[in-house]
Amino acid sequence: MPLIVDHDAVRQQILAAFQECIDEKPLMNITLRDIAQKAGMPHSKLLYYFKNKKELLMSYVRYTNDYFSTKCVEWFLSHPRENYGANCDYMNAFMDYVATGQAGETRPNGTTQTYVLARYDPEIGALVQNEFNEWRATMTDCLIAIYGEEAGVKEAEVIMILISGTFICNYTKALTGDINDNIIGYLGNLTKS
Repeated sequence: MPLIVDHDAVRQQILAAFQECIDEKPLMNITLRDIAQKAGMPHSKLLYYFKNKKELLMSYVRYTNDYFSTKCVEWFLSHPRENYGANCDYMNAFMDYVATGQAGETRPNGTTQTYVLARYDPEIGALVQNEFNEWRATMTDCLIAIYGEEAGVKEAEVIMILISGTFICNYTKALTGDINDNIIGYLGNLTKS
């Protein structure tokens, strides 16, 4: 009987190995051989699934799109608005999740590097732009479901800016992270008269 291979599972295994490599060194210094070794497979097998590093990188960008959209939807579905006293409390809880994640969650930490590459590579740039367009649509749907029609695309984009900045700053440890549980509250302090 022939061996049945789950090609999607192998691709995910390779993307996970790529993520591990990104945790160890800059994206541009990672070779396909590094990824194959981390995935526990011969280089030739990796090349069967991804013909080159750019194809793998583009698949990684698509993976991050799916990951972030899915995780946002999952968080909103598992955290009903009525469980929080005020809108600020609710969005602060969401932003705290964005900043710190959940135990055991393996986030695609190479996104910061792919966003920079998007500036210089038109194909990656188009993928990242598409990622953000899809993510904005998902966030718009989530916010409308929670807040009604007064929430929309502009509010979704504001949240995406906060998510991106929060994720990057916490991942790089660029800032203290001491505000992760009250990001919206501190931002609100700036809008008080």
